[in-house]
Parts: sequence; structure tokens; C-alpha cells
Amino acid sequence: MMTETILQKIYRFPLKGFPGHRLEKTELKKNAGIPHDRRFAVTNGVEDTGEWMPSKSFFINSYVDGMSKFKCAFDEKTVSLENIKGETLAFEMDNPSSLEAANTQISTFMQPVGVKDDTHQPKIIDRGEGAVWDYVDTPISIINAQSVKALDEKLDTQLDPLRFRGNFIIAGLDAWEEFSWMGKRIQIGECILDVHRPIDRCPTPGVNPETGERDVEVTPGLRDHFGHIYCGMYAKVVQGGAVKSGDHIIVIGNAELNLEDVMVSNASNYALWPRAAEVIACDIGNNKTKLTLKTTAPWNAPEAQAGQRLKLHLGALGWTQEYITSSSTNQYTIEIEDSKTGDPITNHLRKGLEIGERIVISGPYGRV
Repeated sequence: MMTETILQKIYRFPLKGFPGHRLEKTELKKNAGIPHDRRFAVTNGVEDTGEWMPSKSFFINSYVDGMSKFKCAFDEKTVSLENIKGETLAFEMDNPSSLEAANTQISTFMQPVGVKDDTHQPKIIDRGEGAVWDYVDTPISIINAQSVKALDEKLDTQLDPLRFRGNFIIAGLDAWEEFSWMGKRIQIGECILDVHRPIDRCPTPGVNPETGERDVEVTPGLRDHFGHIYCGMYAKVVQGGAVKSGDHIIVIGNAELNLEDVMVSNASNYALWPRAAEVIACDIGNNKTKLTLKTTAPWNAPEAQAGQRLKLHLGALGWTQEYITSSSTNQYTIEIEDSKTGDPITNHLRKGLEIGERIVISGPYGRV
């Protein structure tokens, strides 16, 4: 692990799905996101419920081509938009009449990316501090620049971390080490945050933020090369205050969150979440190597039965999965047999891992 982890960049996206902008500093409040981040969104044919709504309810990059070709300017009072035809639309954030007037034009404005005639017409909604996050409990998203670089090396690309539309881009942390923050409490500047789930990636990072074109298969690349589709972590603010680019980030303890608190209805299955584990026993035999791994998160790991599989995500080496031979609370034991094909990952594991070494795991997978 590198010695100093810093907050490298801060981003805010006032209108969900539209381009955002960089901040040098911001003030955070408890249980809230960056002021005005994802405050507004444009519905895509669904009826506005007045409550939190899932991402598929809006014009966003996951489902709609061309959203990153729109422009969005923001001056703390007015949101100004320009579509790919050069047509403009603006409204004052805290003026309901101005927003209402903008909504009389929004159907025409969104025509370049498709508006359905047989559904509710598009509407700009304002959620204030409630915001339109991807999940009801995800005010802050954190992206590790080194993890993006690790993906670059596999895909032979130069991905801008902005593709992942995170609020905080961090630097100085080893690739995928952010998964060890699951269930941990961190401090950034004056703020304290509880980190909970890893971020499962939709097709959005495949869109180039400069050109607006889908040019890289990012999510399939994650799955193929690293064995999962996660990049980044979600967090909640538990103590507000000022944060700025360059602030140091430190882990200060366990989060005051129960696992049940972060298992919201539309989140991915807990067993799929990549999480850090520590090698607590390694027995190298003539025919197989036995490894016992203990998860480092403060929450109990998913229960497993012998015969289910555990995925081992080994960074640049790739990933593999091995059968679980036994398990107990927060511990899994696996046995690695010699590879008949000369598989380098199996050969690496067969030689054994150091006691105390940390790796990323997920699972269990499969039924017995």
C-alpha cells in the first residue's frame, strides 16, 4: 500500500446524465452529497413520483447515446443547457416558475436523443438535497485513479477517470485497494465518511467524456480481466466540513453501519462484492496448496458451503476461482491443485502466498 492517499479531483454533476464540472473545494453536510450534485434529472417517459427513482427513469449515458454531447453550464444560480443541435435551454435553480417554463420546452430539447410519443413526456425534476443518486444511499462516489490505470494496461487505453462520473478521484492508493475500505470510516479534510458498497459499473464508462462516443467496452473489460464489474466505492458523510483537492485521506476505523443498512433493495448481491481478505494460513503440499483466507471487513462474510466456489481477483495477474473445502465465520479454506495446462495464476497460487498478504475475493458462487 502506498504511503499517502490524497483527494486528487472533485467533480459535481448538477443534472444527472449530463456533463459535470470540476471543483477545487466544496463543503459537505452530514447525510448529503456535494451541494447541487445530481439535484436535477430529466425523466425519460416515466411519471415523476416525487420520491427517489431508479436511474432507468432518466436520460442517462447507460441507456441513451449522445448524452455526453450535450453541454451543461452551472453558475450556482442558473443551469444552462445546449443540445447537439445547438439549441439552448436555461432555468434558475431556486425559481419554480423558471423550472416550469423550462419544462414546456424540454420535450423538444431532448428530441435529438429520442422522445417517445406514447409515454409521459420528459420533465426536469428537482430533488434538492435528496438528489438523484444511483441508489437511495449513495451521496458520494469515490474512484481510485490507480484502479483505472490498471484497467488501462489491460485494455491498452488511456481512460480518463471522469468516465466513471465519480465525485472524488483519489490518488496514491494501490489498484483495487479501495475494496479494503468496505465497512471502514475515512477522513478527508474536515469530513468523515463511512464507506459501504463497491460500485457496480453500467455501460456509462464506455462513453468518452470528450467526444460523447461509446469507444471502449469498459464493463466487459473489467469482467474479462479482473473477474468482476466493480470500480470505485460509495460513501456517506457522517461529519460535514470542507474538503479540497490535495487533502490527505486516512482510514480511521470501522464505519458505524450495519450490513443490513447498506443492503438496499436494488443493490447487487452481497456475495458479488469484491472485498479484501488476508491470508492466515498456507500449507504447500506435494499435490496441492491449502489457503485459508479471512475477510478484513467488519461485517460477517457471506456464508459458504464446501463445494461452492470462491473467486480470487489477483490484479495484474488476472483472476481465478477455486472450490471451497471448508468455511467458518469470515473464513474460507480453498485447495489449489497443480494446473494441467500450465495456467500461470494457478502456478502462482500453488507456490503459496505470504501470511498476512491481502488479496481481493468475492463469492461464494454456485450451489452445492
